[in-house]
Amino acid sequence: MSTITKEIQGYRLHANDFKKMLLGASYFFEREKENINALNVFPVPDGDTGTNMSMTINAAVEGSLSYEGHSIGELSEIVASRALMGARGNSGVILSQILRGIAHGLQKKDYTTPAELSKAFQYGVVYAYKAVSTPVEGTILTVAREMARGIRNAARQGENLYDSLEEAIKNGKAALDKTTMMLPALKEAGVVDAGGLGLLVFLEGFLFAMKKSLNDMLSHKKTAPVEQTLTGITNTPPLKPTATEKPPNLLYPYCTEMIIKNEKGDYPNLKAKLSPLGDSLIVAADNRMAKLHIHTASPDLVMQLALQFGSLHDIKIDNMHDQQEEHKLSYSSNAAMENPAILPNTEKTQQGEAGIIAVSFGEGFREIFLSLGADKIVFGGQTMNPNVRDLLQAVHNLPQQKAIILPNNKNIIMVAEQVKALSHKHVEVLETKSLPEGLTALLTYNLTLPIEDNVTAMQESVSQVKTGLITYATRDTIIKGEAVKAGQYLGLAGDNIVTSTQNLHQTALNLATQILDEEKDIITVFYNQDIEWKEASTLTSAIQEKYPSLEVELQYGGQPIYYYIFSVE
Repeated sequence: MSTITKEIQGYRLHANDFKKMLLGASYFFEREKENINALNVFPVPDGDTGTNMSMTINAAVEGSLSYEGHSIGELSEIVASRALMGARGNSGVILSQILRGIAHGLQKKDYTTPAELSKAFQYGVVYAYKAVSTPVEGTILTVAREMARGIRNAARQGENLYDSLEEAIKNGKAALDKTTMMLPALKEAGVVDAGGLGLLVFLEGFLFAMKKSLNDMLSHKKTAPVEQTLTGITNTPPLKPTATEKPPNLLYPYCTEMIIKNEKGDYPNLKAKLSPLGDSLIVAADNRMAKLHIHTASPDLVMQLALQFGSLHDIKIDNMHDQQEEHKLSYSSNAAMENPAILPNTEKTQQGEAGIIAVSFGEGFREIFLSLGADKIVFGGQTMNPNVRDLLQAVHNLPQQKAIILPNNKNIIMVAEQVKALSHKHVEVLETKSLPEGLTALLTYNLTLPIEDNVTAMQESVSQVKTGLITYATRDTIIKGEAVKAGQYLGLAGDNIVTSTQNLHQTALNLATQILDEEKDIITVFYNQDIEWKEASTLTSAIQEKYPSLEVELQYGGQPIYYYIFSVE
C-alpha cells in the first residue's frame, strides 16, 4: 500500500487525489449499500437509499474518469454535473448538491488546501439545505452540517487533510447516533438515518483512498473486503483492507445497458444468472420488457445470457476507462438521446399545450396511464427510482414546449424538481406521491386549458384520493406498540402501517376498512404480478359485500412489491 503523499499530509489536494477519493467512496458504497438500504423506517421491502446514493456516486466517478486535466476546480465541476444527472431519490439529489457546493468552493483552483476544502464543504451544506423545500433535522442534512463543522475546526487548528477528514467523520458519527432520538419515526424503528449513514460511508471511502495512489486504485485487483470503520452502526462484521483492493466498478469497466423483450414477458432468475458477471446490477421487468443495467468485464457474455430470455433492443455499452469527449458537453445534448428508461408508447391523436410524463411501474399501470393520455412513461417506482437524466430526456423528447411531471412517489419528487432548472422547456412538477394520485391527476387534465390552470385543477384532485398498499414485513419490529414479525402482511394507509396479519386476504380487508369512509364512494383495487385474477376477484367481492353501496373496481396493475394498491375516491 502506498503511503499518503506529502502534499496530502500537508496542504494540497490535486485533481488525481480527488479522483481516487471518489473511487474509494464508490468502492465503500458497493460494500455497504445493502446495509444502508436495510435502515428503513418501516420494515417494508422498499429501502433504496443505499442503492440511490451508490448509483449517484457511480455517475460522479464516470465523470471523473473522463477528465484528463490537472485542475481540481474543473474536475469538481464535471463530477458535480454528472452526479446531478445521475442522481436518484432524495438522498442522491442531496448528495449531488453537496458535490455541487464543493465544486462552487473549488472553482478555478488547480489544487486545494484544508482551509479551502473546509470552505467548499460549507458551500456543500448550504446547497444541500437549499435543495430541500422543508429541511428536517435528524436526517442527512444534520450529519452533513456536523461534518462540515468538524472539518472547519480541524482546518482552523492547522490540521492536515487526512486529520481534517477524520475529524469530519468523528463529528458525523456523533450526529448520526443522535438522529435516532431526533425523529420519532427513527426512534420507534430503532434505526439511524439511512442517508446520514450513506454520507458517512462516502467520507470513509475518501479517507480510505487517501492512503493509496491513483495507480493503486486503478490497477490493483480486489482480493478482500474493504475496512469496516462504522462498527456499531451497521450489522456486518469488521472488514479488513489489503494492498490489492480495487473499486468494483473498475474491475468491471463496461457499463452495459439493454432492453429484453419476449412474447411471454417471463424472465425467471434473470437477475440471479447475471449477478456473477458484474456489479451495479439492476433488472427492472414487467410483462412487456426487462430493462437491464450492469457493470461488467464481459458484455459479450451478458448479451449471450440475455438472448436466452428474448430479443435485445437499445443496447448501450460504455467503457468507463475511456469516456469520450462528448460526456463533457452540456446536458441538453445528452438529453436529446433516447433512454431505455423511457418506455415507448403509441402516438396520441390529440396533444395539449403541455405533455404529460408519468413515472410508473407494472404493465397494467403503464397501459392505464397511456390510455388516460400520458405522453411518456418513465419506468420507475419503489426500489427503482429513475434518475434526473431519465426525466430530463423524457421532457426533451416531448413535441410540446411545456411539460407536467407526475413522479407518483415521494422519493422521486426532488429528482423531478431538478429537471425544472435543467430544461429549457417550461416544466411543472405535481407532488403526486402514489400511482393512484397520479392517475387521479391525469383524469383531471384538460387538453384545452393552459398549463397553469391544469396544474391547479390537478393538484386539487390529488387531495381527494386516498392510497392503500399491501406488502410484507422484512424484519421484526414494534409499530405503535404492536409487535410485527418478519413475513407478516402489512397494510399501509398513506405513510402509516394500520394493520398486519398472517393472512393476505384478511390484511387487505382490514386495510379497506381503515381507509373507506362515508364520503368516498369508489375503490379501485390494483393487483400485482403475483396475484391471480380469481384471488383478486374474491377480495373485491368481499369488499362489495361489506360495503354494498360502494362502487368497487378491479384492475390489473402488474406492480412489484405491493400485492394490492387501493385507490379510494
